[in-house]
Amino acid sequence: MSTQNLSNVMTWTGRILSSLAVVFLIFDGVMKFFMDKLPPEALEASANLGWAMDKMPLVGAILLSCTIIYLIPRTAIIGAVLLTGYLGGAVATHVRVGNPLLTHTLFPIYVAVFIWLGLYLRDDRVKKMFS
Repeated sequence: MSTQNLSNVMTWTGRILSSLAVVFLIFDGVMKFFMDKLPPEALEASANLGWAMDKMPLVGAILLSCTIIYLIPRTAIIGAVLLTGYLGGAVATHVRVGNPLLTHTLFPIYVAVFIWLGLYLRDDRVKKMFS
């Protein structure tokens, strides 16, 4: 495979990984504005995390803002850093309430890996940071 073809494959793989993370983050952020319309099971799961339901729109706005910053190519690195901080808070919340490790506690880390690996594969600035 030529260098150009490999570069194209890496770029598209990065875009796909980033897109998967972004779709999840946007869905999660938007849902935080509609907590009163979610099924009782979802409300119970959110309540078990210890967050007041009236704070969820603020949390959603923060998540969506960070995601938008990540989507803008010029500010993508700052967005990735901000999202990593946000997701670190999610890990801390899951640890605090004793949720299962692989399915709940580490899930934000899986999303962060998609964010950073996607950015690494599609953005030469990130590659330069690690070389």
